Amino acid sequence: MPTQNLLIGIIDTGVNPWHSHVRGDVRGCRIFLNENQGICEDSDFFDPLGHGTAVAGILRKALPAAEIFAVRVFENDLTTYPSLVARAILRAAAEGCDVINLSLALPSGIGAELLADACATAQQAGSILVAAGDPQQPGLLPASLSGVYEVIADDSLEDEQIEMHAGGAYPCRARAYPRELDSIPPEANLWGHSLACARVTAYLAQELSCQNDDAHS
Repeated sequence: MPTQNLLIGIIDTGVNPWHSHVRGDVRGCRIFLNENQGICEDSDFFDPLGHGTAVAGILRKALPAAEIFAVRVFENDLTTYPSLVARAILRAAAEGCDVINLSLALPSGIGAELLADACATAQQAGSILVAAGDPQQPGLLPASLSGVYEVIADDSLEDEQIEMHAGGAYPCRARAYPRELDSIPPEANLWGHSLACARVTAYLAQELSCQNDDAHS
């Protein structure tokens, strides 16, 4: 067991801390636009869509003792803005997140510089950033930014298998499924690069936990 718990940031649709796959130390916030299009924050990180909770379930299985800091940047659908994601990255880094999972993707364009600056600041603060890519849509943000671990799905891999290559396009790969639920068959459950991203985040967090443990031994 690690001598020091990790803090894992999840920037997503929020997290349901009472879900059977998530129970444990979870806290967080919501970053959103008010009626005047100003960026605001409150404490409502509860997940109305379920995606962030599925991500948290993957991370909780791999790191049962980890703390989770959830930053909700979606409302009632899977639409968000670069400004909200950038603020969420800075918020998670300021909270001291060791690894930040971004199971989301935004097209390059307006807001790209804002996201790049936020990622660079988080990395300088010591956070590891992991984001979902897509071979069918090159250049997605923040996955394609410098220093960010870009992940795609590869269902030829075994359930717990992770591929981490030193170079080339899309160096990080994992299976694209969440944890199984008894009430939902796998083909009806969530699937995608975003869930592969969570598996790679779990792997990197475990590696970091082992490094921390070695440093304190």
